[in-house]
Parts: sequence; structure tokens; C-alpha cells
Amino acid sequence: MAGFLIPPWFREIAPSKSEMNIASIFWGVSLAVALFSASKGGKQSWRAYKRTGSTNAYVILVWSEWIASVSMGAITWLFLYGNIPPSFHFFFAIVTLWSIQVQCIIQIIINRIGLLMRNKRQVRLMQFGFAALLVCVNISVYTIWIPARLQINEEYNKINEVWDRVEKGIFLIVDCGLNIYFVYLVRSKLIANGLQKYTRLYHFNIVMIGCSTALDAILIGVMSLENGFIYLQFHPFVYLFKLHIELNLTELLAKIVRLDEGDSGLTDSKSGTGRKSNAMGTHTGRGIKMATLITANRDFTELKDSEGQKPGIQKTVETTIEYNSKEDDDRDSHSSSTRELHSFYNV
Repeated sequence: MAGFLIPPWFREIAPSKSEMNIASIFWGVSLAVALFSASKGGKQSWRAYKRTGSTNAYVILVWSEWIASVSMGAITWLFLYGNIPPSFHFFFAIVTLWSIQVQCIIQIIINRIGLLMRNKRQVRLMQFGFAALLVCVNISVYTIWIPARLQINEEYNKINEVWDRVEKGIFLIVDCGLNIYFVYLVRSKLIANGLQKYTRLYHFNIVMIGCSTALDAILIGVMSLENGFIYLQFHPFVYLFKLHIELNLTELLAKIVRLDEGDSGLTDSKSGTGRKSNAMGTHTGRGIKMATLITANRDFTELKDSEGQKPGIQKTVETTIEYNSKEDDDRDSHSSSTRELHSFYNV
């Protein structure tokens, strides 16, 4: 029986036995990744709830991604097995779940990038900018992919053959580009400022960029299979694996920021009544500044000691040597980045 909005000339292509075996393998692996991701996501969600007493945007994005991916995998597998007939409702649900997948995974990556950026306005612009870009692509898929799957006419099929691969390529570029930018921030704001413990995160993220990009490329390749719906079963696996990568990166970040950090610096905690200070400094080399601090204490309290000193102005000369490995802006950026990380993970 034809489903809603299915034209009379609709021709259903049943998957072969080998194609069903491939789809079943994809679904089985997706379920395994989903279980591991649910375990990690549940632990992180519980820790976030205990810390703040509520959920946050990261937790909502993680579970939205997980639910959308698992739901898409389940209904696609039932469709391939013939339990769900082709219809407008089915194709609309597939595109909607796919839209949630791509939106959530990109926002999770931007949320991670935002922890290392000082300019929160720029982070907001990134969030809304990429969301708007993805919405435009999502709308195009609604208007091209659904008519093509409903087999409205041959023209839609030809356009979809090209555009389906183009939009997958767009997501590959966006995903890869954002992850490369995160690696750049880790390198320039943390490792370059002496926090060598983040080198582990840097290397791990580079490997994960390779894995994520390879999966996107394989997804585009799987689209060339004779049955155009087999790649839909591979799609949830790709995004569940991406989610698992994000959960592991979050866990790794949390472990790193909790490590003891042996930072040291020169601080002056002295205080006085009616103090006036004057500092004179000279640069003696690249990044090195010698400063002489002259302090006059105008407290005219009579001094009473064994030598019978008279009241007067006390002058104290302090000389300090400061070493600055970066410009002030770089130090402020580094401090802001580490504060954001420590605040997010409640360190």
C-alpha cells in the first residue's frame, strides 16, 4: 500500500541480501557506539548536575545528538527491512533527524572552541553564523532530497545526485575547519605559553580530526551504492562516533585541567598607610624588564626604639626583575583561556 504523497509511478527498490547484511553491520556497530556514548554522556551529565544543580547547553546538545542518531538508525533499519513503508512522513522524519544531528555536533565543537576564546561576542557570532549556514543547507535538503526520494520527477533525482554529495562535502569542510581551529587555539594559547600538559590534548585532537574526516569521506563514498538508502544506515554510525569523540575530548580536558600546575610568579602583598609608589623600569633584553620600586610611607607616627629615632619619612627601595615570555595581550588571553577551562570543569 502506497504511503502518503507517494505517486502512482513510485518504484520501490528492495535491498539485496548482501546490502541488508551491510546495513545490519552498520546498525550493530552504531548500537555499540551508542551504548558507550550513553555511558560517558550519562556520567558527564550527572557530574554537571551535581556541580550546578541543573543541566547546561553542552548536556542538552549531547543528548539531542544521541537521541537523533539512534532514532535515525532505528527507523532506517526498519524501513530497509520493510516494516516501515515509504512515505512523505518517513522521508521528512529522516531529514529532520539528520538536521538535528549536524546542528548539534557543530554546536558541540563550537562550545569546546569557546572555552579557549576571550571574545565571547565572537563565540556567539560563530554559533549563530554556523547555525544559519546549516539551516540554509537543511532547507535545501528538505526541498531537494524529499522530492527526489518521492520520485516526483527525474529532474529532482539528477539534482539530488549532485547536491547530496555537495552538502556532505560542506559539512566535512565545516567540521574539519572548526577542529583545526581548536587545535590552533590549544597550540597558540596554551602550549605556547608553557602549559605543556595540553600537548596530549593537541596530539589526540589531531588524530581524531583524521578519523572524523575519514568517516565523512567514507559516507560520501557509500552514497554510490546501488541502493540509495544504505548510506542512511551508515549516517547514524558516523555521527555517533563523532559524538563519542567529543565526549572523550571533554573527559580528557577535564583530566588535564585538574592536574597540578606548577605556575610561579612574583607578587607583592605588602600594604601600608598613606603609601605612594613610583616605578621606574628598563628593558635589559627580549622579554626581560628590571623595575625599581620606590615607596615613601608618610605615616608620621613617632618611632620609639632603643636608638631614639625621630619621626620622619621612611623610604624603601625595592628592585624586582620580571621575565615576560609574551606580550601582555598574549598573557591575558592565556589567563582567560585557562580560567574558562577551570570554570567549566569546576577546578
